[in-house]
Amino acid sequence: MSARPALTPSRNPNLTPMTPAAARDLLAPIVQMRGDGDPALHGQRPAWWWTGASPEQCPGFSQGQLVSLPQLNLQTCTRLDMLNYFDNTWTLTELLFASLQGEPVFYVQPYHQLRHPLVFYYGHPACLYINKLRLAGLLSAPCNAHYEVLFETGVDEMSWDDLSQSHVAWPTIREVHAYRAEVYGIVRRLIETHPDLRDGAEPARPILAESPLWALAMAFEHERIHLETSAVLMRELPLPHLGRPDGWVALHPSAPATDVFEPEEGRDYPRNGMVPVEGGEVTVGKPADWPSFGWDNEYGEEERGVPPFAASRYKVSNGEMRQFVAAGGYRESRYWSDEGWKWRSFRHARWPTFWTAVGPAGLHHFRLRTLHECVPMPWAWPAEVNVHEAKAYCAWRSEEEGVPYRLTTEGEVLRVREVCGLSRPQGSDTAADPVLGPPRAGEAAINHNLAYGSPGAVDWAGAGAKGAAARPFGDPLGNVWEWCEEDFAPLRGFAVHDYYDDFSTPCFDGEHSLILGGSWLSTGDEASLWARFHFRRHFLQSAGLRLSSSLVADVPGAQDAAAAAAAKAAMEAADAAAAAASWATGLAATAAAAGAWAAAEQAAEAAAAAVAAAHKAHRVPPPWRRARS
Repeated sequence: MSARPALTPSRNPNLTPMTPAAARDLLAPIVQMRGDGDPALHGQRPAWWWTGASPEQCPGFSQGQLVSLPQLNLQTCTRLDMLNYFDNTWTLTELLFASLQGEPVFYVQPYHQLRHPLVFYYGHPACLYINKLRLAGLLSAPCNAHYEVLFETGVDEMSWDDLSQSHVAWPTIREVHAYRAEVYGIVRRLIETHPDLRDGAEPARPILAESPLWALAMAFEHERIHLETSAVLMRELPLPHLGRPDGWVALHPSAPATDVFEPEEGRDYPRNGMVPVEGGEVTVGKPADWPSFGWDNEYGEEERGVPPFAASRYKVSNGEMRQFVAAGGYRESRYWSDEGWKWRSFRHARWPTFWTAVGPAGLHHFRLRTLHECVPMPWAWPAEVNVHEAKAYCAWRSEEEGVPYRLTTEGEVLRVREVCGLSRPQGSDTAADPVLGPPRAGEAAINHNLAYGSPGAVDWAGAGAKGAAARPFGDPLGNVWEWCEEDFAPLRGFAVHDYYDDFSTPCFDGEHSLILGGSWLSTGDEASLWARFHFRRHFLQSAGLRLSSSLVADVPGAQDAAAAAAAKAAMEAADAAAAAASWATGLAATAAAAGAWAAAEQAAEAAAAAVAAAHKAHRVPPPWRRARS
């Protein structure tokens, strides 16, 4: 054990470019207390770093990159499938942590001071394997009793200012590495010898929720959650503290090569109109007999009626978010909730967290911090924001256009998927859940399961993807998570699982917002159709937003319904007046006929105005304009 690291400043290191010298200065208190640490933790990792399979020897390695395997089908998986998925999960974690350049970086407190330093997340997944396998009766003794307390519990801060200074005497990285190596051996031997795992052509032995082996699947998926959350924490570090390890997936091919500091809609990012969606019934909840692992909050079943609504064709892009920034949206409290404005003021946020200003702030010239690079701003990529920022953007757009915009609801997200051909699977059609099969290309391309190393353009459909390009919506799954209007809540029939009784229940508190759909870095269960996750409203994940506007009177957007009703009534009045005028004219060219025609013209003008107002609410042209274009 070593002395405690000093506190770190509460300033986003990505606001402006940071030099290597400035990044080293941030490490100085840690170096003073702990020393420079192991020199092997600079640059590409040596062979000893890999406590399981090296990336080149790991299942999922192809064309120089390690990608995620499909999620395990627990109805049919063999012992070899389980071993391969374990190795893929374990090595992806170690490949990600090979990004950290130098031992002191493992002990840096996140700038927002709301999470542990990354040394905790290096040891935490291994600790959970032991604790859950013991709980399920698959192991009888601890591996390292002290570590299985030290690395057991993360941080779920109560507020954006609930600062969590780390006062733990963390072990050295070599010590945590040795623990990981021991845990890897224990878990691998368990998989190799457990009698309930089938070999080759033996009859299927399904792993059910009540099976002890469910705890093993749980540990895999828990580690994959932290693959994503740890990557976000790394992205929040100063860029000189990281390097791209050999074997990590490349950026999305839509990444721009040159800076564009004055982006134009339609050139640098797509026009993002609203698409009407018919109302309908959706079923929420993962069937109990679905053959993949699921977290407790995914199960249960609810039938929900979804009223008609309109949603933006694409998730909101960086280019659209820049309009909000340039318009002073981060300076105007009227767009923000009380809580959101307090967060913005406390953090002095002026633009999204991963935007790096180039030049004076007022120029609004930006680049984007990805996991390992700072790249020319991809204006067509989705904006990554927290809930406070997402809702402030909706409020600004509402004021700009006179339309009540908001975030999508869970039911609306499922309706968007349905109209894109990603309906709820029927029966045992596992092919309907993309994460249970190999990566999809062409028209079915989805940016998830580590197909790429970053988000991609919201209108990107892949090479030759005619079908995807023709979908009514972009990214019904993947790219970035989608913040929802609702708080995280249990489904009807929810029940905790004995192996993890506090996974979801502490977060049914009205303080955690629901996210759906997964991101580019979501793998396994996180990337599935069934995933329902949650974060506090101030917390940043690889998440963005899609605009929605309601068409019924009992939810936000009642003006749309009124406009539609007025349009219908006016059109009916115009038809009646025109019929009366035609009848009168047929009798004689009288004053009555002239008056009838005048009434018809007025009714027609009123109808046209009402129809235009209704269609403006959807941001689609009215029928007469569409006919001409």
